[in-house]
Amino acid sequence: MKEREIWEEKIKNVLALECDGITASRDLKDRIDRQILESQKEAGNMKKFSMKKLVIGVAAGCLLVSGGAFATGHAVSLSTHSFLGDAYRSYSDLGKAEEKLGYTVDAVEGFSNGYRFEKMSVDEWQGEDAAGDAVYTFKQLDISYGRTGDEGISLVAGRPVEVPVRDRTPDAVRQVGDVTIYYDVTTFKFVPPNYELTDEDRANLDKPDYSISYGSDKVEVQQSYEVAWDKDGIHYKLLGFDLPLSADEMFDMAEEVMGTK
Repeated sequence: MKEREIWEEKIKNVLALECDGITASRDLKDRIDRQILESQKEAGNMKKFSMKKLVIGVAAGCLLVSGGAFATGHAVSLSTHSFLGDAYRSYSDLGKAEEKLGYTVDAVEGFSNGYRFEKMSVDEWQGEDAAGDAVYTFKQLDISYGRTGDEGISLVAGRPVEVPVRDRTPDAVRQVGDVTIYYDVTTFKFVPPNYELTDEDRANLDKPDYSISYGSDKVEVQQSYEVAWDKDGIHYKLLGFDLPLSADEMFDMAEEVMGTK
């Protein structure tokens, strides 16, 4: 495994985000920040890694766990031990991925707007308590799509450990039969490990559509875009950063996955 991949894996295993109703305590966040700093020292202060990819991966994992996991004092963090080498590079391997996942999902090889399949993987996630012991495990399918000149987009799908709970008002909604599709835009501020929060940062963190992620080599503010829906007991999400797509375009992509458009 390459040094960069090891570094990304370390951060991915300790990074926690507020998403889909999950709210970590301030103590937990402080502990995570310390672990990130320690991991950076171990990795030789590496600068080049994809924080956006890590955030997407963790957010995708969070989508399968409701806020009740933290409220009941059970799982307080999520980790994954997937590796880049486990990825399937051909869409024809979807059956193999579903066999590993344990059930079939809705998916497409490409979208009418030009986004095409690049790779997919089945990631194994683990919910851990405050002592670091496993409370539960689950799997999810992650498919990456790309389009020339634009940021990539990911489709993630999995059966929830608990029913996901929304804690924010969506930016837009589309109803397709008995399926509700939610559209959300979130601002992410990526900051260096030694970054000190400003008063404005602290105020922004109280907003449900704002998050700060430590680990970048410079301060950078970007937007994440996502649509999410539940169908046949499976939770789906299309998400990416700085996407050149409107809410309606992302709704249309969701419908293509569902097979209704």
